Amino acid sequence: MEPPIHHHSQVSCPRASICVLGGTNVGLALAQSDHVQQGFTFETAHGRSPVIYFGEIEGTGFYHIPVHGAADQASGATMAEHDGLLRTWSALHELQVSDILGGATAGAINPAYTLGDWVVPNDFIDFNIDRQRSIASILGPEASQLMPRYIPADDPVLSEILFSAAQKHSPDVRVHAGGVIGQAAGGRFETAAEIRMFQRLGIDLVTLNVASEMAYARQLNINFASLIGISNPAEGLGTWDWSTLTGLYPKFHAESIATYLDAVIRISQLPERRRIGDTLRVHPDFT
Repeated sequence: MEPPIHHHSQVSCPRASICVLGGTNVGLALAQSDHVQQGFTFETAHGRSPVIYFGEIEGTGFYHIPVHGAADQASGATMAEHDGLLRTWSALHELQVSDILGGATAGAINPAYTLGDWVVPNDFIDFNIDRQRSIASILGPEASQLMPRYIPADDPVLSEILFSAAQKHSPDVRVHAGGVIGQAAGGRFETAAEIRMFQRLGIDLVTLNVASEMAYARQLNINFASLIGISNPAEGLGTWDWSTLTGLYPKFHAESIATYLDAVIRISQLPERRRIGDTLRVHPDFT
C-alpha cells in the first residue's frame, strides 16, 4: 500500500540529495513498499510536481519518483509529456538533488545480453525527435550559457556503484558495465528493419526514456547513472510475447529495489567530490 500523499510548500519538503527515478525495472514496487515513509507534492515554477516519495535507509534519506515521473499518482491522470517533464525536472532541481539513479527495461540488441540481465549503460543515441531536447530553461538566465558535453554521458562514479551493487544483488545473472542506448521515438515497438539499423550503428539496447534523462541531468548538473533490465530480445532478433515481460517484472522489481537501496548507502559514503558536469556544461569563457 502506498503511503499517504501530502502537499507541501517547497521549504517544508523532506530533505534528501539522492533520487531513484525508476522506470519499468522497478515499476511502482518501491513506492508501494515499506522502504518509503511518505509521498508529497509541491508547487514548482512549472506547476505541481509529480508525487515524490521519501524514504530512508541506514540514516540516509532518498527520494523516489516512479515510472519516470510521467504519471500523477495523486490524481490517477497522466500529464502531457512536455508538461510532465518540466514538472518532474523542475522538482528535482528545486529540491537540489545531486545524484539520480535511473532505470528501465529494454530490448536486447547486443547478442551478449540475455533475458534477466542488467546493463549499466554509459552512452546513448537519441531518435526521439519529438521530445524536448533541452530543459535548461528551468535554470533561468543561466540557460543561455549552456552547451553540455556528454563524454562521458553517464557519471562513472555512480555507474560503478550501480554495477557493483547489481552484481551483489543479482548473483544469478550477468551485469554488463557500459553499453549504448538507442532511444526510440515511442508509441509503438520498433520494426525489425529499424533494429537492424540500430545494430549497424553500434547500439546495444533499445528503450524509451533513459537517454533523455541522461541528457537532462547533465543540463541541470545532476550526476546520473541507470540500471536497465533486459526484458525481451529487440524486434526481429528473437521471439517473445507479453508473458515474457510480465514474468520478469517481479524479479526485476525485487532486484532493482535491493540494488538501488544499496547504491543510496554507498553514495552517501562518498567523499566530497566535484560533479561530473562541472567541467562539461559551460565553456570557461562563457562564465
